[in-house]
Amino acid sequence: MSTRKRKALVIGEDTRSFLSVIRSLGKMGLDIHVICYDRTSPALESVYIKQAWYFNYQAYTQLQWIEKVIEVTCAEHYDLVIPCDERAIFPLIENQEAFPEETKLALPNMEVLENLFDKFSTKKVALECNVPVAKGELVKIKQVSFEELDREFGLPFVIKPVESFNSNKLSKRNKVEIIRDKSAFERVIIHISEDEEFLIEEFFTGIGEGVSVFATKGKIQYIFAHKRVNEPRSGGGSSYRKAIAVDPSMAEACEKMCNATSFDGVGMFEFRRNPETHKWILVEVNARFWGSLPLAVHAGIDFPRCYAEYLLGEFNDLPDPVSSYNKKALARSLTNDLYDMRAEMQAIAVERNSLVSYAYVTKRLLSLLNVFLNEKVDSYDRDDKAPFKEEYKQFLDSAILSKLKTRFRSDGHGEELVRSLMRTLYECEGKGRIVFVCYGNIMRSPFAEKVCNTLINNMGLPFTCHSYGCHQNENRQSPEECLIGAENLGINLFEHRSKWLKQTDLNPCDIVFVFDEYNLDTMRRFYDVPYLFNLADFIPQGLGRHSAISDPYGKGQEAVDHCYLLITEAIKHIIETYVQWLYIPTEQADKQIEQLKTLENL
Repeated sequence: MSTRKRKALVIGEDTRSFLSVIRSLGKMGLDIHVICYDRTSPALESVYIKQAWYFNYQAYTQLQWIEKVIEVTCAEHYDLVIPCDERAIFPLIENQEAFPEETKLALPNMEVLENLFDKFSTKKVALECNVPVAKGELVKIKQVSFEELDREFGLPFVIKPVESFNSNKLSKRNKVEIIRDKSAFERVIIHISEDEEFLIEEFFTGIGEGVSVFATKGKIQYIFAHKRVNEPRSGGGSSYRKAIAVDPSMAEACEKMCNATSFDGVGMFEFRRNPETHKWILVEVNARFWGSLPLAVHAGIDFPRCYAEYLLGEFNDLPDPVSSYNKKALARSLTNDLYDMRAEMQAIAVERNSLVSYAYVTKRLLSLLNVFLNEKVDSYDRDDKAPFKEEYKQFLDSAILSKLKTRFRSDGHGEELVRSLMRTLYECEGKGRIVFVCYGNIMRSPFAEKVCNTLINNMGLPFTCHSYGCHQNENRQSPEECLIGAENLGINLFEHRSKWLKQTDLNPCDIVFVFDEYNLDTMRRFYDVPYLFNLADFIPQGLGRHSAISDPYGKGQEAVDHCYLLITEAIKHIIETYVQWLYIPTEQADKQIEQLKTLENL
């Protein structure tokens, strides 16, 4: 009699926490299915993934997203569902009654949710437990001046959103900002509403240290500590970390807060320690899987496995917390570390000189030799190499190869694109639409839609045109300069209102045009689009070589007029070429179709 193999659904996208959970559970022998927000994530190359879905908050509304997750879970009968960040945790908590009883959801208990997901509440719990924190208070930031905050907290000071994600807008991560001068303060508050509250804190000089735990009902079972080897000057997660022994005073702080919240699950307590005074403060608590997770697993404490065994009823409480692991272990997020090196090198060159910056980056590059000792690259695993290869390939492509391709692109490249588009138009004629997508759907895409509709109607072609934007703020009007620029060309945009593109708006035979690399990247990452083209590739050669039809937002009438000229000429070129191509005698057309198919298969 065969027994059903257990299955887990992991939700996330990165090559750190998400990929670590996939690998740990895969090595347990579970079948791993994933919901990945990003279709291009290198983590998707893991050998442990049996099935992937691509529901995200760019192509789906929050309601559509959770409905899809529930539908998949009910159909697949998962034993475990493990969310890796708040984007999945919040909707799963709100809808947990809709999931099958036999499915275990890896969710924080209510005391943790109420106290440790809100940074101000976390601060209050810490103070009640006599855990040191930075001086700070909750402030309606638009109702105080920079000068008042400077007097109260000194420079620099820190502006913290109370939550990393707002439950009503899970598509956007809220950033912590370090304010060093008035101009930085003004840049941050420009888009903040009058009543929005933020936690303002005194800046604490120090190096980041983290204490990670797995606890059951307030009792710590496993505990691990690390410190940041490199501190990004702009803040945020460190790309390079080292295992260290657990500081007894930090362990005591974690134990008190776990006990106070009946902590049930995994989490990382983030601290900062001043290297001169050795004093430390608690910064925040990530009561879920965290970015430095690969280091803990590499050092010998497999938090995902422990948590999964606990949820499946296979874990017995330990008499004392386990804190034995390889204290010499290091781990780095390779691509993040390389980008951080570049940013730091550029900053040092400005602050000091090029010679010092080259010396700095040489020292950082030499640290890569640690990979032959105790270091792990987050995305690499000897039994699962493909995610690392894909991450490295993407880095090379974005940092070097794509720029070289654009710079040295041959004239034949444009001819190949035209042939590919002509074949696509021929095959989708009468079945698909021509869809234009830009960022906001208020400037480029609505104008392109109107121009294309005019031309295809004049030519009697069986297509319809539509336009959308990636920006989720809908029903906006086109700016005045667009209304004027379009009207000068006989196009009326006065009645246009912006629309956000959702996956449900697209049909399998739709031919989608975007305007620049940013749009292309967005479409590839978040949407299922079989036929995707950059309109800039079809601008006639007489107007020069273009890799983008740039967004003219905020650049004035001249920029809009130039943008509209490029759009008009590109669409005219496409339609005129297609019409000429259609009037080739049938026998020649069939032969050309076969030639095109042969070329595309090469």
